[in-house]
Amino acid sequence: MIAPMVKYLQKQSAKIHQFLSKFPGFANPEKYSLNFLNSAQFCGALNDNIYKFVLIFYLIQLKGPDHANTILSIAGAVFVIPFLLFSSAAGILADRLSKNRMIIFIKVTEILIILLAIAAFAFKITWGSYALLFLLATQSAVFSPPKYGIIPELISKNKVSKANGLITSFTYLAIIFGTFLASFLTELTNRNYVLVGCFCLLISFVGFFSSFGIKHTESMGSQKKVDIFFVREILRTLSECKDQKHLLACIYGGAYFLFVGGFTQLNIIPFAISSLGLTEVAGGYLFLTTALGIASGAWSAGKVSRKHHIELGLTCFAGLFIAIFFFVLAASSFNIVLAVIALFFIGFSGGNFIVPFESFIQLFSPEQNRSHVIAAANFLSFIGVLIASFALFLFNEVFNFTAAQSFIVMGVLTIIFTLVLFVRLSDHVLSFSARNILRTFIPVKVNDLSLVRRTKNPLLMLEDATLFKAWLLTSALPNVHLLFPQYKTRSFPWFQRVFFSLHRIESPQKFETLVSKSRRFRDPDMIPCIYLNKKKPVPEKQMFSIRTIFTRKSYEVVSVNIERAQSNWHIRFSK
Repeated sequence: MIAPMVKYLQKQSAKIHQFLSKFPGFANPEKYSLNFLNSAQFCGALNDNIYKFVLIFYLIQLKGPDHANTILSIAGAVFVIPFLLFSSAAGILADRLSKNRMIIFIKVTEILIILLAIAAFAFKITWGSYALLFLLATQSAVFSPPKYGIIPELISKNKVSKANGLITSFTYLAIIFGTFLASFLTELTNRNYVLVGCFCLLISFVGFFSSFGIKHTESMGSQKKVDIFFVREILRTLSECKDQKHLLACIYGGAYFLFVGGFTQLNIIPFAISSLGLTEVAGGYLFLTTALGIASGAWSAGKVSRKHHIELGLTCFAGLFIAIFFFVLAASSFNIVLAVIALFFIGFSGGNFIVPFESFIQLFSPEQNRSHVIAAANFLSFIGVLIASFALFLFNEVFNFTAAQSFIVMGVLTIIFTLVLFVRLSDHVLSFSARNILRTFIPVKVNDLSLVRRTKNPLLMLEDATLFKAWLLTSALPNVHLLFPQYKTRSFPWFQRVFFSLHRIESPQKFETLVSKSRRFRDPDMIPCIYLNKKKPVPEKQMFSIRTIFTRKSYEVVSVNIERAQSNWHIRFSK
């Protein structure tokens, strides 16, 4: 039954594309396909949020405000469980099938689910409302891998970051409108949830017709089969991600973002009731400011990322600002203006936090398993959302924290997580801070940088080095790894296992092993730079050994001189 339906949808989609190609505005499939994808996912996210919040309002009305925390926790858990159960299978299917055909079929299922939801509201079937929230989340879980996996197939690689910023912006605009419409339609219809369901049905049809505008993409040819022990498959995928530098850190970063976002969305209603004296419906309006901030931050992050360069360093600074504004939010009890400002900047920082992670995962995942990696990332992300539901119950019901105190706990957790990111993404952090903070206040001129780019396998020698000069060097060369010579025998330094861009050379012999075995030095995009401090001059014998090692490894030595002349700093490269 499914196969004939998919074939029929394929034929109809081809006819629509042939028809659209006659119009000037649709001559470029790359541009309009992304717009149609954006429209389809916007409608899906809009429906998810309208239905979830309407269900919450419906149940709070039936059981009373005293049960708000329990209802929110259960609804959050019901919505997230399908992402845990089906993300892996959806990722495998997206790598085996044509992604745009898969998207069309998913949009058909959304229409059917909304029709059933209208019936559940009409007959006041409470358990049915929860069940349909589960089904709606299931189709969203299946939709996510093809939605993100298709982006690199629709557009050129240098536009992926910008496209992700656009998609993420519209996703959170959908959350904004969904949260607003859930509250607005509930009041406008005098809590007539059947009419609200009919509005959701209309949105489903818009998303369905939008899916036909996405250009055809071929299957990636993956032969991987769905494993019923999906957790084992996800763990295997995550283990494979270790081979790509920073990929695993980005996956964990995306998961933490969903944890923070999920907790904020759930805790904002108890915060509105207990701290600001608002109703649960007004609390739904309050979250709009956070979603608007995320949309703005996501758009901003997409603009900051240029071509193939993804600003992972931006995420660490964004994480710090999220924590700071959590503390401001906690202090804003009984001050609605300050609360709105804090929520907006939590969202804005969150948008800058998530977009680089999503772009990196899409670009640097193995091409044939890209959707499966995205699915594994989704699995971890919604583990984060599930934990957020449990955290809400734990903080507010078990520990009896106020909603404001719970936000303080989230701020502390965010600081800890961000500090871990700082050390794991140290190469990106150093470069980003040097380019966007240091060079904003300090004029820097770079001479003969083209020499490094023309040199095959360059080895940089930074003489008379200081930490400031090394930091300044990363503004010109983001892919520098600093090597610190060490001449006394001692145990392998612990920080080398933590920092990706800082390494100690214990001896030429051990360094040769490091060069030959470490993937990061075999990567042509990485440039090793030996840090030669004037206070600890390198013995001639050691220097000869180091040069010999690099000669055997086909590295060419380039000297770096960094000095201050008048008001400017100069970085010069020479052989």
